[in-house]
Amino acid sequence: MSLKKSIAISACLLGHKVRYDGAHQENIVIQQRLEPGFHIIPVCPEVEIGLGVPRDKIELHQRGEQIHLLSCSLPLIDLTEQMIAYAQIFLHKHKIFGMILKDKSPSCGVANCKQWNTTGEIQYHGTGIFAATIMQLKPELPMLQSNQVTQSRDLDDFIAKVKKYAD
Repeated sequence: MSLKKSIAISACLLGHKVRYDGAHQENIVIQQRLEPGFHIIPVCPEVEIGLGVPRDKIELHQRGEQIHLLSCSLPLIDLTEQMIAYAQIFLHKHKIFGMILKDKSPSCGVANCKQWNTTGEIQYHGTGIFAATIMQLKPELPMLQSNQVTQSRDLDDFIAKVKKYAD
C-alpha cells in the first residue's frame, strides 16, 4: 500500500472561509478530482501570518527593484518578510509534490495580480509573495492557478506533472 502524495491547495478553494471578506472560493472540481488520490494540505498564507478574517485588503507595491506586500490601511504595514518566512516554514514543514493556488491573490497569485509600480500605476502581472517565494525555492514544483482549472485536461496535466515530480 502506497501513501498518498501531498498537494497544497489554497484553503479558500477548499471552502474554508479565509478570504479577506470572510468568504471562500470553493472549487468542487478540484476537490472531487484530487481528494481521492492525494493528501490535501489547505494553506492560507495570509491567515498563517496572523491576518484575521475578515481583514483589510493587502496589495503588492514595487519599491525600487523589489515588490512588497503592504497593508491597505494606515499605518501601512510591510508584510513582505513575514510572508517570505512563512513560505520557507511551510516548505520545511510539508513535503508537497504540487500546489494549486488562488489566482489574483497578493499572496498566492502567479503573474496575474494587481501590482502598483514605483510611479503608482497599476499593473496586472504581479506574483504574490508566498507564490514567488515557493517558486524561487522549488522552481520545479508543479503549480497551478485556480483560474486555469477550467477543463478536465487542466487537472489531468497537473496530476501528470505531480506524479512525474514525485518520481
